[in-house]
Amino acid sequence: MTGNPTQPNYFNILVRVPNWLGDTMMATPTVRAVRKMFPMAKLTLLGKSVYADFWKSFPGVDDFIGLEKGLAGYWAVASLLRKSDFDAALILPTSFSSAFLPFLAGIPARIGWGGEGRDFLLTHAVPHPQAREKHLVLEYLELAKEGFGVPLPPEETTRLRCNLTPEAQNGLKRVWADTGVGGKSFIALSPGATYGAAKRWPLPYWKALIQKLLKSRKETLLILGGMEEEEYLKPLLEGIKEGDSGRVHLLAGRTNPDILAAMLGKCRVLVTNDTGPMHVAAAVGTPTVALFGSTSPTWTRPFGKGHKVIFHEAECGPCYQRTCPIGYQCLNSITVEEVYRSTSQILRGKKRILSERIPTGLLK
Repeated sequence: MTGNPTQPNYFNILVRVPNWLGDTMMATPTVRAVRKMFPMAKLTLLGKSVYADFWKSFPGVDDFIGLEKGLAGYWAVASLLRKSDFDAALILPTSFSSAFLPFLAGIPARIGWGGEGRDFLLTHAVPHPQAREKHLVLEYLELAKEGFGVPLPPEETTRLRCNLTPEAQNGLKRVWADTGVGGKSFIALSPGATYGAAKRWPLPYWKALIQKLLKSRKETLLILGGMEEEEYLKPLLEGIKEGDSGRVHLLAGRTNPDILAAMLGKCRVLVTNDTGPMHVAAAVGTPTVALFGSTSPTWTRPFGKGHKVIFHEAECGPCYQRTCPIGYQCLNSITVEEVYRSTSQILRGKKRILSERIPTGLLK
């Protein structure tokens, strides 16, 4: 059966949240909306265990279930879901496997986007909107609205949310101590992207930007990334003058999602590729200068008012490819000067990110 549930009366709801860091942040308005749609329900989230602390501290969330690796772990989670007697599951990811677990668990109402050969796993398959033509934040909200058949909470604006816990703040202090980070004012840089080279502004450009910032600004520069990106990012430290070495810190692999959020909350701006930390910054109210290559800002730009997006769309883009066979024209055409200029404009403004208006049609 497809279509919307009628007269929903759910008291034990499961939300399958996304796997990726950025998508996790972009799902926060929908989690808040579901809580307001069903204020008396128990709300449990299912997702990667690395986000357990983030979601457990998120306002309105009652419980979190972590996905386990391997076939045995998969069946263990399915068994736990079955025993939990959920009466509805909202499935935000579009993958087959994300819908298969609630199906195995026998959850009566299983709501998700149709397609990917998984319609038979869902009791309420919502037709997916034209791909990547609206922001992913709005896609998630639309799925909740159409799937549950309940109007969204009557809020004209929304923003991403991140609860900065005392544990995260203490973890940040430990990172500062371990890495020797000093200063009172910070600029964050996120030059990596695990997605692939088609999202990465070239390292020589980043290196030139760092030199301009060191010469013209007084802030401490924080280079962010995952543990697997440390070797890729190390060349950014080469050639820095001895007197400036204490102002540039490579922190790849030093944070978890919560500590990263606490760190970005201390920064005046984040300069970033289209990658997870961009959305974490938006969630804690830190403005970003976001550089887009093969992907489209329409779909995954930093959400909220006050960011600056730089996107030089090539004839072949946005292509959403991980690598480029013709030389990364879209990224190479972004100049160091325009990134520096946008960064300087944000720094002069001393602004935090404001909520973004929800399209009227989505609220009806």
